[in-house]
Formats: sequence, C-alpha cells, structure tokens
Amino acid sequence: MADVLGTLGFTQDFADGLVEHDDFELLTNAVRNERNTQDILEYKHDLVERVQQRLEDQIARVESWKEASKSNRLPEDDVDLSVPILCCTLNINRFRFLLKAYWRARLQKIERFATLILDNNELQRNCSPKELNHCLQYFVAVGKCLKEVVLARLPEEFQTLVQESQLTDTRDMIPTPRLDRCVFVKLLKDAGHVAVDAEGQQLVDMKAGDIYIIQYNLVQRLVQQDIAVLI
Repeated sequence: MADVLGTLGFTQDFADGLVEHDDFELLTNAVRNERNTQDILEYKHDLVERVQQRLEDQIARVESWKEASKSNRLPEDDVDLSVPILCCTLNINRFRFLLKAYWRARLQKIERFATLILDNNELQRNCSPKELNHCLQYFVAVGKCLKEVVLARLPEEFQTLVQESQLTDTRDMIPTPRLDRCVFVKLLKDAGHVAVDAEGQQLVDMKAGDIYIIQYNLVQRLVQQDIAVLI
C-alpha cells in the first residue's frame, strides 16, 4: 500500500511500510498458531495494541480525506483522493479481519478449557484481562446451567463439575489440551539441534525455511518463542 500511495505523494503521512508489513506477517502467524494447536499461547499484547493504534490512525486519516473531498479542499496538484481512500480502506479491512480471527480462535480455546485456565496460574498469565474476565463469566454461566439442568438431578456425590465423583481426589473431569497431536511446522529461524522423539535421543538440525510434521509438544518451545510457525 505504501508503494501505491508513494506514487501519489502521500508517503509522508504513513508509518514505515516495512513495520506495517512485519506486523501483518506477525499477526498472520499468530492466527495460524492459534488455529492449529489447542495450546493456550501467550496473548500478543504489544502486537495487538500496535495494530489497533495503526487502525485508529488510518481510520482518522480516511475520514479526513473524505471530508477534504466533500469540501473540495484537495492536496497539492489536485490529486484524486479516491485511490488513497480505497487503499487505506482495504488495508484497514485486512487488519480487522486478522484481529477478529485471532480473538475468535483464542476465545474458542478459552471457552473449551475454561476450567483448566481458572485452575492454572501460568495459563492465566497467557491470557489478556478481557479474556480472563470472559473465561470466568463463561465458566459461571455454563456451570450454573449444568447444575440446574443436570447435576441437581444426580446423587450428591456426582454433583461436581471437576470430578467424576466426590469420592475420588483427582480432578478427572477437567479437559486438557492435546499437545501430542501431530502438526505441520515451518521454521522462521535456525533452531539448532531439536529432539524429535519423546526420549530426546534423536536430534535434527532445524534450519530456517524447513517444514516438518511432528508432535506439537516437541516444538512447543519453538512456537512459543516465534522461532517456528504452525501451517
């Protein structure tokens, strides 16, 4: 987009195009990771805030251009504003789509593993404040519904959401992510020698650009550190 607008003399109004491109790629990778694993990954606070700020700036810029067009206050050389408005609008829409896809993918996992998240401090740190609030409200609403509709009709020892029976000490009714599922992973950076078996005996020198099909838990660290992306 910056190249197109640059030909029209609007480059001074835009942030570095490379930064914008990097954020788009980072957000795309984040969406892919969220969709392809049940793992509760760390929320991308800085990336999301940066993208949201850019969206606000571009929306304000588009509105100012529309007002200038209506009042016939065109920039120098009577440049037609329809092209930059179109380019900016398309850019806004593609970032909005990715943001919504990112939030939606995370919320689906948060609702599925709400009980586990509320019982695990580390997973709670991976969520944003709004996600944690939604998780708690979802757990309370679903729990209330299940108790009124189902659990209240069962014997007392079975009236629990986290245990098959109150006679046992284990919380065997809490769903957990399956981290041993096979995934396709692409290396974004050199990762060095990585164990590709549960025993840690077989090592593979993973290079940037390599693609593997492997159990997620063996490359979990690489995905969490943005060294690799799920595809």
